[in-house]
Amino acid sequence: MDWSPPQVEELAHAAHHHGTPHIRVKALAILAVAKGQSQRQVAVFYGTTPTSVCTWVGRYRCEGLAGLAIHPGRGRPKQVDEDELRHYALQSPRNFGINRSRWTLRLLAQTVPSLHGFSDNGVRQALLRAGLSWKRGQAWMLSPDPAFEKKDKSSARP
Repeated sequence: MDWSPPQVEELAHAAHHHGTPHIRVKALAILAVAKGQSQRQVAVFYGTTPTSVCTWVGRYRCEGLAGLAIHPGRGRPKQVDEDELRHYALQSPRNFGINRSRWTLRLLAQTVPSLHGFSDNGVRQALLRAGLSWKRGQAWMLSPDPAFEKKDKSSARP
């Protein structure tokens, strides 16, 4: 295969300066192929398969550096509907017929349809991915003394 000087220069620049780590690795691998190493040698060096290196080279040839990015839709599909989770978690459990004032992780797993079967830690991770956090609720009381507010205000300093 013939590699043009602008392609080699683009790959060298991307290999050392691109902001995305996986693109830097792929650019380095393709650059090694462009400099004459076999795809098998490059695959062994980078700990991947020759098929992957061949795919990277082909995608770079067709699409340039944009072809090295991870395309949307890859990987395992989400199991949790984040909008549904927010809908439940941001309301009181009482709105869903549960006689509690606060959510627990287990209660969310039992109530939110897309969380059925999740462990407590799985629910916590789903909350984080949805941009929510969970803290264990703690009951507290200022003081049983009826004159507490009066005493508290008098001891406060300006």
